[in-house]
Parts: sequence; structure tokens; C-alpha cells
Amino acid sequence: MTLIETTYSLLRDAELVATREQFSTDYVGKNPNWYSYQLHVGRDFSVLAAANCLRTIAQLHNARDFKPSQRRSIARATALLSGYLREQHLALADA
Repeated sequence: MTLIETTYSLLRDAELVATREQFSTDYVGKNPNWYSYQLHVGRDFSVLAAANCLRTIAQLHNARDFKPSQRRSIARATALLSGYLREQHLALADA
């Protein structure tokens, strides 16, 4: 399972996003078909797309009206995306 699929599943299961299209536009800042296309061609997040998604999720983190289960999903998605971006940054620094 890709990081895109994992992140989407975490947010969907926590009822923070309803559709792949909403995830693509509201969380990643891409066109509505972005998620489906990434899966179709076998790609994962780009650094920019992951950063956009992390930024949006970080804004959710400050909201007060989330259930504990939703907060756990937000924290898990944040950790996964942060780790991915750290790995990518280190890989780019080594190149």
C-alpha cells in the first residue's frame, strides 16, 4: 500500500474526508482525479504533494472539535508524511 493510500485511508476511516476527489483537492491541492491517476500509474506522493497534504493536516490538528480517534488518525498521518519528507530530503541531500 502506498503512502497516498495509507494517508487517505486514515483520513477516510476517521471521517475527515469522504472521497478520493475531496482528498485530492482539499488535502493535496491537486485536481480531483489526482489520486486515481497516481494509483493508475503506480506513483506515490511527490515531495510537494506530501508537503501540501501535511500542511493541511497540520491545520486540522489545531481544531478543537475532533474525537480522540480522529486526533489519533491526524497524528498518525502527520507522522507518516513527516517521516516521508525527512527521508526524501535526506535522499536529495545525498545526491
